[in-house]
Amino acid sequence: TTTIEPIAQVIIRPNETYAGKLPNEDAQSTTFDTSNLFSVDKFSGYDRVEGGGRANAGVQATTQFDRGGAVTAVFGQSYQLFGLTSFAVQDVTNTAVDSGLQTPKSDYVASLSYSPNRTYTFSTRARFDQATGSVQRFEAEGRANFDRWSISVMYGDYGAQPDIGYLTRREGILVNGSVKIASNWVATGAARWDLVANQINQYVVGAGYVDDCFVLAANYVTSFSYATATSPPILGHAFMLQLGLRTLANTNSSTQ
Repeated sequence: TTTIEPIAQVIIRPNETYAGKLPNEDAQSTTFDTSNLFSVDKFSGYDRVEGGGRANAGVQATTQFDRGGAVTAVFGQSYQLFGLTSFAVQDVTNTAVDSGLQTPKSDYVASLSYSPNRTYTFSTRARFDQATGSVQRFEAEGRANFDRWSISVMYGDYGAQPDIGYLTRREGILVNGSVKIASNWVATGAARWDLVANQINQYVVGAGYVDDCFVLAANYVTSFSYATATSPPILGHAFMLQLGLRTLANTNSSTQ
């Protein structure tokens, strides 16, 4: 069976209060794709809240097979109808000014995923410049989830974002894995390979406790920055702690 769903959404609200003038510590990682195309607030945290009238439009097509498995495709665009475009307002960290949402007509976003069964998922996500059609972001990912462990491999290709410090195009591969070591305890690890520098530029190790009501996780992150391909890397270290009460609240803390 195939289901095709045209989707349209109109949001009417005032402008963002004190846009760009208040501290912003938890909404800096805004990424525009099909996962938040129809979100009322596309900022990733709570320090900034999207304002102004906006319309989101797209189409979703889902095909389900007789013997299990499904294919889902989504395509759409977002439009600022009136008021101040929050994503065009710079703050101290220039959050979202290169997100594809800063113009009255956003970039196009698309995704395609295939799940042959409950174990495996293959997906791609992309963002295309609304004026030229050039690819600004592209990701291809494969995931496998088993009884006690899971693994994923993702390829990413990202255009330059000079306003937030990325002066050149980035390309890399991220490998992520987790294993359930007890009924509520999980150990995780990840490594990222920079295809431009042809060297590893980040690895993560961590552990966490998860149940129906409570989440506690800690991660240690080591990052490498390369000035040139032949120069020694600049190391950065960070420790991140996450505490969450499911359906109630979530908080994150990071030290470097």
